[in-house]
Amino acid sequence: MKLLKYIILIIIFIMPIKVSAYEKSVIDITNMSIEDLSDALDKGYITSELLVKLYLDRIEAYNSDFNAIREINNDAVNEAKKLDEERREGIIRSSLHGIPILVKTNIDVKGIPTTAGAKALGDNYPNEDAEVIKKLKEAGAIILGSTNMSEFAFQASLSNSSYGNVKNAFNTLYSPNGSSGGSAVAVALSFSAASIGTDTNSSVRLPASAASLVGIRPTFGLLSSKGVIPYDIYRDTVGVISKTVKDNALILSTINDQYKYVINDDFDLSNIKIGVINAYVDGISGATGPHTITDSDIKNLTHQKITLLESKGANIVYIDKLLNDYYRNIASSTMTGISFCTGFNEYIKNTSGKVRSFKDLVYSNGHIYGISGYLSGCTNNWKYSLPKTNAKKKEFENHVLEIMKENAVDVIIYPTVKAKLLKLNESRSLNAPGGSLSSVIGYPSLTVPMGFIDNLPYGLEIFSTKYNEEMLYNLANVFETINNNEIINSPLALSLYEIPDYISELKKLYELNLENKYFNDINNRIKTYFLNYSQKKKKKNEDDALNLIKEYKENKIPNNILKSNNHKTYKIILIIISLSIILSFIIIYTILIKSLKRVSKKIKNLKIGGKYVRRSKKSNG
Repeated sequence: MKLLKYIILIIIFIMPIKVSAYEKSVIDITNMSIEDLSDALDKGYITSELLVKLYLDRIEAYNSDFNAIREINNDAVNEAKKLDEERREGIIRSSLHGIPILVKTNIDVKGIPTTAGAKALGDNYPNEDAEVIKKLKEAGAIILGSTNMSEFAFQASLSNSSYGNVKNAFNTLYSPNGSSGGSAVAVALSFSAASIGTDTNSSVRLPASAASLVGIRPTFGLLSSKGVIPYDIYRDTVGVISKTVKDNALILSTINDQYKYVINDDFDLSNIKIGVINAYVDGISGATGPHTITDSDIKNLTHQKITLLESKGANIVYIDKLLNDYYRNIASSTMTGISFCTGFNEYIKNTSGKVRSFKDLVYSNGHIYGISGYLSGCTNNWKYSLPKTNAKKKEFENHVLEIMKENAVDVIIYPTVKAKLLKLNESRSLNAPGGSLSSVIGYPSLTVPMGFIDNLPYGLEIFSTKYNEEMLYNLANVFETINNNEIINSPLALSLYEIPDYISELKKLYELNLENKYFNDINNRIKTYFLNYSQKKKKKNEDDALNLIKEYKENKIPNNILKSNNHKTYKIILIIISLSIILSFIIIYTILIKSLKRVSKKIKNLKIGGKYVRRSKKSNG
């Protein structure tokens, strides 16, 4: 009996918490883009403070199942409050104002340890933000925290670190790919609006593909690498992972100093030529790397999407050559971490912590991968071979440009991976074409969701020439539309709340009358209602909403509205109606007068004529 009482008490204690967490907001952040969130903030449906708390609630509820988050920014709520105050004062820095973003844990965020996934760097605090983070903060973005990753960015097929494996957002038995696995999984779980990762060989594109997200590796050198723990300083670049193409373009526009990308929703596919490397899509029997035989399901899905593009007017050019053994050797031989030691020693100068050099890192206990082999790079002897390596890359670049020119193609497309996703205990190559193409010569490429196979997502990658990101975004945006891509939140991390029908109805009325100054008072009360929604009890919320709906529907425009300066439209309408009536009367009066005159004249003439006829007859007799 006592046990039963305790159980009842526990249930009573837990229930209010569950209910409170279940009805937190008037919006569902799991299916919203940055554009949607920014609009909701503008309309007053939510504050940045509450938005941060909603994401933190989701992290608390679900992260233990996926291990995507490394560290939370403890100052995020206070930062959100300050940005809310700016918004109230009419200061909106950009579309990212008050939007929470997560950052891979090899990128410096002041106040958060930069670990690169290694516990040895658990107390490695940066003296300042990385350059890309500074730009995000200047634009009003809130850095919510850091994400787990493949330790030191070593693995592209998984994201395993001193802090454990990151698990796929759509099936926890599978890998999320790497090395930016935590960054991608976090966005797929709606732990933030978007995330920042890094890409050495395919480390942004592969995780984005495995999470049904958009991921870009921009042109090498477009973004600053200052404040980023390096692996290969001649290949690493910061990249963006997002739910939509437009979100991705917005963030990349924000964190670089050179380009602002414009996406044209009317972009005409017939204006460009798309190259398809047959060996990348189908594969060659007995080949290795990017030319290996493509998994049949991935191949079929890719061909379906190529056909879809053709049906919408795209010019497709099939290409039988790109890489032969010679160029594949250049691609593989230039993929090296030989600069790891030098780059790390330069990076660590601007941080505080126990590890003060690469040698300290090597001999510390807090990492799962052996890195002593990279010590030889500390001599900097590798720099003598740098001109030869760069010459090889240039030769490869010229070869790619020659093939693109020969076939008159603007972009090249291929599946982001040629092999099915790995389970967490598997070890095999994914054979990602992009790692042997854009990563080698520093050209941009972008992955966009292509579809699902066995309930796991796969991406289509688009490659183009240097600084041609805008072309990639426009083509990806068209593909996103014609492929009916929607924001897909992980089915393993459902929304923590519902949006009741009365909220949907109230929002609809509010939006219809938002610009009508006559409804200023009630609109302001509705904004207050929305912002306090999460703090009220369910019954109180419903009653208040229904009363506001009733007031909207019953509200009548008062008779003296024309006297108000706020209703000039009604005055103009009434004046036009009045003038129309007066003009009608004038026209009718004029017509009547003229008609009466004509009738009068005819009658007069008739009388005169009659007398004349009678006189004539009499005279002639």
